[in-house]
Amino acid sequence: MISLHPLFQDHAVLQREHWNPVWGNAGPRHRLKAEFAGKTAYSKASCSGTFKFRLPPVPAGGPFTLTVTDLDSGESISINDILVGEVWLASGQSNMEYILSGKGVSRPTAGEGIPLSEIQCQEYISSIKNDGKFRILTIPHNASCCSEEIFTGKWKNITAENAPDVSAIAAWFGRIIQDRLELPVGIIVSAWGGTPVKAWTSRAGLLSNPETENLVRCADLELGKADLWDEREASKKRAPIPEEFADSGNKGIDWGWANPDFDDSEWNLFPIPGSWIQQKAAGNGSVWFRKEITLPEDWTGKDLSLELGPVDKMDITYFNGVEIGRTGKGLDGSFWNLPRSYTVPGNLVKAGKNTLAIRAYSYMHDGAFNGKPEHYYLKESVSGEQLNIAGEWKIHSERDMGITKLPPQRIGPDNVYTPSILFDGMINPLKTYGIRGAIWYQGENNTSSITDALAYRKELAAMIRDWRYQWEQGNFPFLVMQLANYDLGKKAAYKGDSSWAVLRDQQRAVCNDLPEVYMASAVDIGEAKDIHPQNKKSAGERMAYCALHHVYRCSDIVPEGPRFAGYSQEDNAIHVTFQYADGLTLKEELPQSFYLAGADKVFYPADQIRLEGNTLVLSSGKVKEPCAVRYAWSGDPENTLYNGAGLPASPFRTDDWEIQ
Repeated sequence: MISLHPLFQDHAVLQREHWNPVWGNAGPRHRLKAEFAGKTAYSKASCSGTFKFRLPPVPAGGPFTLTVTDLDSGESISINDILVGEVWLASGQSNMEYILSGKGVSRPTAGEGIPLSEIQCQEYISSIKNDGKFRILTIPHNASCCSEEIFTGKWKNITAENAPDVSAIAAWFGRIIQDRLELPVGIIVSAWGGTPVKAWTSRAGLLSNPETENLVRCADLELGKADLWDEREASKKRAPIPEEFADSGNKGIDWGWANPDFDDSEWNLFPIPGSWIQQKAAGNGSVWFRKEITLPEDWTGKDLSLELGPVDKMDITYFNGVEIGRTGKGLDGSFWNLPRSYTVPGNLVKAGKNTLAIRAYSYMHDGAFNGKPEHYYLKESVSGEQLNIAGEWKIHSERDMGITKLPPQRIGPDNVYTPSILFDGMINPLKTYGIRGAIWYQGENNTSSITDALAYRKELAAMIRDWRYQWEQGNFPFLVMQLANYDLGKKAAYKGDSSWAVLRDQQRAVCNDLPEVYMASAVDIGEAKDIHPQNKKSAGERMAYCALHHVYRCSDIVPEGPRFAGYSQEDNAIHVTFQYADGLTLKEELPQSFYLAGADKVFYPADQIRLEGNTLVLSSGKVKEPCAVRYAWSGDPENTLYNGAGLPASPFRTDDWEIQ
C-alpha cells in the first residue's frame, strides 16, 4: 500500500526553485515514479518500504498535482491543489503560538475600548485576498518523549473563518511576504508556550554543546526506567502539589479586614495592577488589598459592575464588608489569567465613601493583579458611567509562605523541560521538508536566572546548527525575534542584573556568531505587565522586513533598527557606531537609557547625549574616563534610539564584564 508522509497532502505548499524531498512508504524494494509540474523523478523503496524522492526544482506557480506511482504494483497516489512558492517554518514558545484572535492567553477585555489583538484580527480578516495562495499548517502539541515520524494536522488556506485561530506572527509575516513578492506562501507553525530552547534541540545537538551534554546523560538515566512508560503510573506526571500549599482558611475575614470601618492605616501601599511577589510586597500565600472609593450621589442604590483584570490565582472580593464574588479554589492554578467581573448589588451602594477589599491567594509562581490600569473599574449598570479603581491600594499579608518551590516534574513524557522532547515530537517529523528558512520567537522561558540567560547564546546557536544539519539543505536563513519589553516589577531605566536584558544581548550576539542569522526586535512593542504583548502585527511586520532585506534582497526595505557595531573612546566621551542607522534619531522627550561606566564598573546615566550623523556620542559628569556603555539594559527599558524607518535600536552593551 503506497502512502505519503502527512506533510504531503492536498493544499500543501512546496518551496520554489528547490530540490524538494518527498517521502513515504511502499512495497519493499519497489520501484517508484513521481510526477509533478511537468517534472519526473525516480526512486526505490528500501527493504522496510520507506522511500524518498527529490523532485527537481520548479518555479513558483500552481495549483499542481503530485502523483507517485509504484511501478511494480501499478498502484498510485495523488495529492491535489499543490502550490509552489515560499515556505517558512515558524517556531518558538507562546508569543509565536499566540493566535490572531488572542484567545487562550491572558487577554483582559474589561475597560474602555477593544483589545488591540481583536482590532488587529479584524484588520487582518478584512484584508484577506481569498486567492488561496497563503496557507498555514499548524503542528499539534506532542510531548510523547518518542522520536515521532508523523503528526496530525492539515494545510489550510487562510480564510476569514480560520484566520483567527492561526499564529498571529506567522499570519502577518506570511501576508507581507506574499504581498511584496506576489508569490504563494506556506508556513508550518510548530510552537508551544512556556518551553525552553533545550526542548527544541535534538539529542545530538545538545551533545554538541559541552554545557548541555550532562542534561542528556541525566535524561538517559531517567528515560530508561520502566515505570516512566507505564500509563498506569502517576510517577511520570508532575509530583503532586504539597497539601500545605493549600489555603488554610480565611482568617482575615474574622479579623475584620473586609469591613469598611477597619483601620488599615498601618498597611503598606501597593499599586494595582502589579505583582506583589515581584515587588517584594509579600510572598506566596493569602494577601489582602483594600481601597476606599468615593461614589457620586446618583449611584446610590444602583447595581454596579466591578471589573478586575486577571488575579493570579484566586480571589474573594468584598464591597462594604459583603462578599460579592470569588474565583478559584483549592490548588487549581488555572484562573491566573482570567479577568474577574462581579455584580455589586444596589443595596450595598451608597454615596460618598465605600470600601473595596480583595483577598487574593497564590500558592506558586507569581502572585499578581495582571492586565492594564484601564481593566480595573466600577461601572454603573444603567448609564454605563465608569470609575477607575487602579492605582494606590493598601496591602497586608494574611499568610506569607515566602517564595514557594514546587516539586519538580519528572523528566519524561508530558514534561516540556525534558531535553529534546519537542524536537522529537514536533520538529523531527518536519525535517528535510523544503523550506526557505525559519522564524523563531522564544527565550522568555530562559530568563529565570542570569545563569540561564547567559547560557542562551550557546544553546540557541547549538539549536540552529542542529536544525540546519537535520534539514540537509545548508545554512538556511534563521530569523530571531528579540524579546519584547516586560517587567512585572517596577519600571527601571537600568537594571544591571536583568536576565531579560542579558538574554536580549545573547540573541544579538548569536547573529554575529553564525552565518545567515538575523534579528528583528520587539523591545518597544511589548507590555510591561503582560508577557504576551498584543501587538503581533508589528512583530510580524518586523520579521518580514528582516526576511525581505536579507533573504530576498529587497534593498529598499530596512531590516531592523540600529544595531551596535563598535565604539571608541575620545577624550571623556564614547562614540558608538551602528548598522542600519540611516536617519538615526533620539526621542529626547523620553528618559534616556544610556549608561556609562569607567574602570570601576559602576554605571551612571549619560548626561550628555548627542548625534553626529549616524554616530552617538555619550558622556557623563560622573564618569571621567568612560570605557563601557549599556543601552536599554532592563526588562522594560525606555526605547529612545531609532532609525529613519522608525525601528528601535537593539539593546546592547560594549563590555564583557561578568554579570551576576
